[in-house]
Amino acid sequence: MSLVAIGQGMQLESAPLDKTQTDKVIVRFRADRDEEYRELLDRCRDFEAEIARERAANHFTYAELEENDIDLKKLKSWFEKIRKLDFYGATLAEEAATRLAGCEALLETYAQDVFAAQDENRSS
Repeated sequence: MSLVAIGQGMQLESAPLDKTQTDKVIVRFRADRDEEYRELLDRCRDFEAEIARERAANHFTYAELEENDIDLKKLKSWFEKIRKLDFYGATLAEEAATRLAGCEALLETYAQDVFAAQDENRSS
């Protein structure tokens, strides 16, 4: 293995891995991404619980909607960061994508309820 400095960056050259080593690397990458997806799934459950609390407390305000919209954007951004590193198809990737889509649909429904609850949006 040799390390060569190139301007501000570094270039690392290494020997190819044998099949066993390659398989170990792939397993490790998948496990690392699954751990990240697991954390994301936990945060999705928190998001769903927050929407349920807002509904139970009749908090149908633009401020609550904006706060939850920001939280969803953070979840989506985090998912994209994980996905970009998911080179080998972690087992929880599809579940995370589906759960995130569910959060998006949940927020959309909540948004409709927020708009309907505002006086200026009610029919006279």
